Amino acid sequence: MIKFPQSCLALCVVLLAFQGVAHATPAAQKKVAASAPLPVRKAGQWELTVRSDELVLQRQGQSKPRPQTVRMCTDAAAEPVMLLAIVPGQEDCHELKVRRRGKGGGYDITATCYVHENRLYAQVELLGDLQSAYSGSFRVTYPQTPIHNTGRMVFEGRWLGACLSGQRPGDMVLPNGVTVNVVDDRKRAENHNHDHQHGHQGHKH
Repeated sequence: MIKFPQSCLALCVVLLAFQGVAHATPAAQKKVAASAPLPVRKAGQWELTVRSDELVLQRQGQSKPRPQTVRMCTDAAAEPVMLLAIVPGQEDCHELKVRRRGKGGGYDITATCYVHENRLYAQVELLGDLQSAYSGSFRVTYPQTPIHNTGRMVFEGRWLGACLSGQRPGDMVLPNGVTVNVVDDRKRAENHNHDHQHGHQGHKH
């Protein structure tokens, strides 16, 4: 039986109201070669609203689902996990490429990742100063299971101020009010995968 960590469930709560999204289980974070470092948002509490691209929905004749909003507490140490926490399948990535735009600013991020050995491709666009507000979009494609493709998702983020009393970097408050710590879940997943790999090696003859 597969156990899904809380951060995975957090992602599902945010995105299942939209198009079909896979339930991604975090695996060990692989070393990735980035062409540029990931951008870092201002430390503190951020509110992010995620929704499906309205133009795409109109063209397909689909009704518009309600936007989903989460709040997250972050700092410089948590940002490598928290920045893309709303994008499915980012826990086991072997390729991460970050390109900083010239005129107009912003970032284009692509990644090749794996969920249960199924390959996926993620494309992320970030616009804004990442200090007070930003916006962007993402699209996740599963070649082997296209039913899980997210389609184009758009989001807006705004800085609310310092993290609240009692919050820790990595905390994410879901639309239903439940708080999970994405950073803690990532660490537990990495430790579990490390122990699992060593267990298999110990059984080799």
